[in-house]
Amino acid sequence: MLTETKNLENNRPADGIDIKLSFSRFFKLLKYELAASSKVLVPIYCAVLVIGVLTRFAVANKVDFKSSSFSFYFEMKGIMEFLCFSLLTAAVCISIVILTGRFKKSFFGSEAYLNFSLPVGVSNHLASKLVSCIIWGIACTAVGLVSSLTAWNGWGNVSYWFENENVWSVLGICSGYILWLSSGILLFFLAMCTGHIVPKFKRVIEILIVIVGLTIEGNVAGYVDNLSSSDAAACFIVFGVPVVFSAIWFAICYLILRFRLDIE
Repeated sequence: MLTETKNLENNRPADGIDIKLSFSRFFKLLKYELAASSKVLVPIYCAVLVIGVLTRFAVANKVDFKSSSFSFYFEMKGIMEFLCFSLLTAAVCISIVILTGRFKKSFFGSEAYLNFSLPVGVSNHLASKLVSCIIWGIACTAVGLVSSLTAWNGWGNVSYWFENENVWSVLGICSGYILWLSSGILLFFLAMCTGHIVPKFKRVIEILIVIVGLTIEGNVAGYVDNLSSSDAAACFIVFGVPVVFSAIWFAICYLILRFRLDIE
């Protein structure tokens, strides 16, 4: 029997705070999401860090390798660099697959009915998925940077960059990255929600939603940049544009999951 999510919510106890917004239950959902995805992602990220250290070891011991076999050094160096780059790429791809799989399983798969039967609103479920993806996105980026800088000895360049940048610039870059990451994650959520209610052309719809959404975001940012080159315009591009689009994508996802989604 198909049951709409709004009917499930209407059958809960009439506690508006619990249904609409509950930070305690939000953190419980977030804890569950992080625990479920960490079983796969944490070992992969640890492997990336280990490969980065081993690659650096292979490059740093050039003299030792050359003393025994000149060709062996280049073979070892090439193999380790290839493994490091391949594992970095695989970590990003696997992270996307795992997190999108968690989203689909929680809203459209085997966990959907149970999740929507809980006294937690759709907004809390959606927010917990978003924050979980942001955390793993930051973790994946940090692991990739640390592994790359370790493997190819780039820490000196990082130190030089930090010495010539003020704290506010670094915080601004990090904040802008998180905001744009949030906007991209919510766009992927929107693509999956839209694709689920149009199952006949599911993959095509998902791809089109992502392409169109990214194009709109890029055009808006480009328009603001062409309109003015002031610091205020630059701040709006870095902070304002992703916040606006994040709110739009979140609202559309919420409406789809709240009113248009049927679950078994």
